[in-house]
Amino acid sequence: MEKEKKKPQTGIFFPCTEVQKRKIKSIAAKCGLGQGEYILKRALGYEPKTVLPDAFFVFHEKLCKVLDSPPSPDVEKAALRVFDEIYAQLIDNRKQMSEEILKEIGDDGLSQLSDSGL
Repeated sequence: MEKEKKKPQTGIFFPCTEVQKRKIKSIAAKCGLGQGEYILKRALGYEPKTVLPDAFFVFHEKLCKVLDSPPSPDVEKAALRVFDEIYAQLIDNRKQMSEEILKEIGDDGLSQLSDSGL
């Protein structure tokens, strides 16, 4: 069996403070990602989600059991609406608009970007 050839990759390095590095490391770990993968996803506009707590999966299982039995149309519609909202908030890996990212990092992060020449 022939080994697949890996595509060559290039690295990107940037300065940051120890506090910023610890924050990136902490957030990346909460998302189940390495620091580089987390930064890459953020740079490409994605908003990685933190790893879901076990309580979510328990809730999901119970909701699915409720929906397996024939509920009234109103109950089913409401349950599906709640499930969709939970999915959108906790699971969906949506892309963030540039404006949202800039608002999230605030003036401090923006001034640091300006100082770095970006």
